[in-house]
Amino acid sequence: MKDITPKEENKNKIKKGLYYLIEIIIGIILIFATESFLNSINYLFVIILSLVGVIQLISFIMDKEYKKSNYVPLVTSIMCIWMALFIYKYGNFLFVELLPSFVSLLLFIVSTGLFTKYFEFKFIPYLIAGLLSIVLGITLIFSPNTIMYTLFKVTGVYLILVTLFDLISTKIKK
Repeated sequence: MKDITPKEENKNKIKKGLYYLIEIIIGIILIFATESFLNSINYLFVIILSLVGVIQLISFIMDKEYKKSNYVPLVTSIMCIWMALFIYKYGNFLFVELLPSFVSLLLFIVSTGLFTKYFEFKFIPYLIAGLLSIVLGITLIFSPNTIMYTLFKVTGVYLILVTLFDLISTKIKK
C-alpha cells in the first residue's frame, strides 16, 4: 500500500474542509430559508450538484485517478452533472411530487452510513442521528406535503450536527 505524502494529505484536508464548509452553508440556508425560497429550491440543487460535479471532475484529473484505475470521482461527476441538468429541466415537478421521495431515500442511505460510523467509533451521536434519519424518512413518506417545509429546517440543523460529529470523530481518531 502506498504511503500518503504530506502534499496529498494537505489536498485531502482541503477537500474535506471544503465539503464540511459546503454542508454547514447548506444547513444554514435550509434553516433560514423562506417559503418562497423553498419553492425555488430546485435551482439550489442545480448549483450544488453542478459544483460537486465540477469539483469531482477536477479532482479526478488533478489527482490522476485514471492512472490508479479509480473512476469513482469521474462517475460521481457525471452523475451529479446529469442530475443538475435533469433538475433544471423538471425542477417544479420534482419539488412537488418527487423530492419528498428522494429526500426520504437519501435519509435512509445516510442512516446506513451513520450506523456504520457508530459501530466503528462507538460514538452515541452517530446512533442518534441514524435513528433520526430513519424517523424523518418514514415521516416524509407518509405525509410529504405537510412536513416538507418543516423538514427543510430540521434537515438544515441535522446537516450541521452530522458535519460537527464528523469533525469531532476526526479529532478523536487522531
